[in-house]
Amino acid sequence: MAKSKLSRRITWRIISIIMIFNVFIIGAVLFFDFKISETQSEIRSQHLMDRLIGRLNLTTGSLEILSRNSVAEIEEHLDNPEAVMEALQHEIRLNHYFGCGIAFEPDYFRSQGRWFEPYALDIDSTHCDIRQIGSEKHDYFTQDWYQKGLQQERGKGYLTDPYVDHEGAKRTVFTYAKPVFDRQGRKVGVFAMDFYMDWLQKAILEEETLIKKVEQLDRILDPYNPNQKSLVIQILDSDGNKIAGSEQFGGKALQTILKADSIGFEKMKIKDVTYRVSSRRIKGTDWTLIVAQHVYFVFLQGIVIAYVVMFFMMVGGIVIFFFTGRSIHRAMTPLSYLSDSAQEVAQGHFDTTLPTFKHQDEITQLRDSFSTMQQSLKQYVEELRETTAAKASMESELKVAQQIQMSMLPTSFPKREGLDLYAEMTPAKAVGGDLFSYVLQGDQLYICVGDVSGKGVPASLFMSQSTRLFHTLAKEKITPVDIAFRMNNELAEDNDRCVFVTMFIGLINLTSGSLDFCNCGHCPPVVDGEFLKLTYKNKPLGLMNDLPFQGEHIDNIRGRQMLIYTDGLTEAMNPEGGLFGDERLLQQMATTQRCSAKETIHQLNEAISRHRNGAEASDDLTMMCLSIT
Repeated sequence: MAKSKLSRRITWRIISIIMIFNVFIIGAVLFFDFKISETQSEIRSQHLMDRLIGRLNLTTGSLEILSRNSVAEIEEHLDNPEAVMEALQHEIRLNHYFGCGIAFEPDYFRSQGRWFEPYALDIDSTHCDIRQIGSEKHDYFTQDWYQKGLQQERGKGYLTDPYVDHEGAKRTVFTYAKPVFDRQGRKVGVFAMDFYMDWLQKAILEEETLIKKVEQLDRILDPYNPNQKSLVIQILDSDGNKIAGSEQFGGKALQTILKADSIGFEKMKIKDVTYRVSSRRIKGTDWTLIVAQHVYFVFLQGIVIAYVVMFFMMVGGIVIFFFTGRSIHRAMTPLSYLSDSAQEVAQGHFDTTLPTFKHQDEITQLRDSFSTMQQSLKQYVEELRETTAAKASMESELKVAQQIQMSMLPTSFPKREGLDLYAEMTPAKAVGGDLFSYVLQGDQLYICVGDVSGKGVPASLFMSQSTRLFHTLAKEKITPVDIAFRMNNELAEDNDRCVFVTMFIGLINLTSGSLDFCNCGHCPPVVDGEFLKLTYKNKPLGLMNDLPFQGEHIDNIRGRQMLIYTDGLTEAMNPEGGLFGDERLLQQMATTQRCSAKETIHQLNEAISRHRNGAEASDDLTMMCLSIT
């Protein structure tokens, strides 16, 4: 496995922490920077609209003043058609309109017929052309400029959408129309001034060019994708047709714009390109001024700053990594020397000379501590060798003791028709204190299961003595009560440690099926899936001499499965400290009624193992199962 250098890990950790903090800080800076870019772009849109509408208002204001003077001049010459036409010639030479005319109400001059519209057209600085263009073919009564102009109050005018004038100017023009009044204050016609909007188109292009030049957009956006305009300014008429500007909008965006009197700074899709759009209805007209900025243009400042910041972050990160790595590597070099020495010590070379350092810092303290540990380890290894030898000798003796103890327990069981007997003992330590045994003499079967107090060697010795006494007394063919009484007196003698044993002693007549037993402070057996109800509560064996014991009798136990066990069964614990318990024991025994004695004990062992779930056994475990038929 390749080594991972500590200096490199520390360097990466420091760089990572610095980068994480930088990301949060720079993220916050870029967030506010993008917000500022968005606000500046919105302000830019409003300023653009203010400037263009201001220039348009200045122009319409001039038109208002000029038209007021012209209308006043014409109203002084309404006596005959010739005077009207001379007044028109005078006005066009004086003001240099592109063209102007006056359309009279039907039959105002009867000599001129129903349609009378004298129109003067500026040819050059010295010449103009004047003619009557009203006719049935050129029915000006139905035209928008005439109808809207006639509806205006005195002194008010109306600026039309662009249209093609086939009779007068013979090109696309805008008309500024005002009503004409006679001396009685009646509306007698409409004065119309025609002019081009070339100046407005030029003004829009100048604004676009100026902003792109200031923001350097010609090099950033347009050259790479000429179909995506960074900045679009245009003026639309009431039907959505372009009056002036560099782009023609359409689709849903156009409908949204025309419906609203103004739009603040909304995101819209125009020809599948995302723009931020501002619009405003031009006062006194049906026109709408639109300023649309490409989303990249809106956040241009934030994007540029983001690239610059990321560039310097990368350069700064490389520089910090280089210098931090070198500094940490230099600081960690003494640790490397100390690590090599530690490897030598770990291989058993306890006399290895440790490196020395000139700086009195934490690494030097670590070296001194390691030197102390080296000496302590050397001493400990010597002591460990001695202890290991002694422990090996003790384990060997315990193993022999265990073999002797286990040899005292039955390893085979009677193979007699009508008798099914099996038992097991599992010690919690190398040498345990539980016991079981049986003595078969003719039709008389003596059995016992016991649990010596304590663990280890003392309990094992007491267990050996108890087993020997049971065998000796059972062969005398006395009752379980007598066995208990005599065993108690023998065990209590010279019992300075106050060790005792709980024991179930039983005598079964295999011919009659009767059971005589004496329970000496032991767990009640399970018979046919239920705990055996005990009448007497006897004391454990070995507590003191001459204790009284009472025996009990069952007439017939044929066909009834009987389990005798120690408390290591019901008190078996899982990792959480939960006990196996009486209820779980009865549930398990309910499933083994038709099983053999050996199968029953094996199933109980499996259930206990599942319950322990890897937990270490806390007590010896002994089980004896039998049934007679």
